[in-house]
Amino acid sequence: MASPYPRRRSRRWFIERWAYQRFVLRELSGVVLAAYMVLLLLLVSSVHAGGQAFADHVTTLRSPLMIAVHVILVLFALLHTVTWFQAVPKGLPLRRGEEKVPPALMIGANYVAMAGATVIIVAALVA
Repeated sequence: MASPYPRRRSRRWFIERWAYQRFVLRELSGVVLAAYMVLLLLLVSSVHAGGQAFADHVTTLRSPLMIAVHVILVLFALLHTVTWFQAVPKGLPLRRGEEKVPPALMIGANYVAMAGATVIIVAALVA
């Protein structure tokens, strides 16, 4: 008879396979990006306060350490975006009549939408 309890796993189960490591990195990227949103909210708060608080915050953001942190954050954001777009066809399988929409088409549509939104945002910032 099989044991009624699930077998024990090591605390380092995610190191065993690349798929597990990617899963953990993707989940960690969400936490890191949420923490970054808190940093951005603090920046908005310091802009609202004005004066020396804003100048101190800008000085902090220009430090080499914060630039390195931003490079890491961009890498986490890219990982999160790519894995999210790859999960879309699995989580939302679309049908056109009796045929399934190819996953590559769904993923490509997400990248096109992201590129379009990026162009609109950059155009708004430049204007």
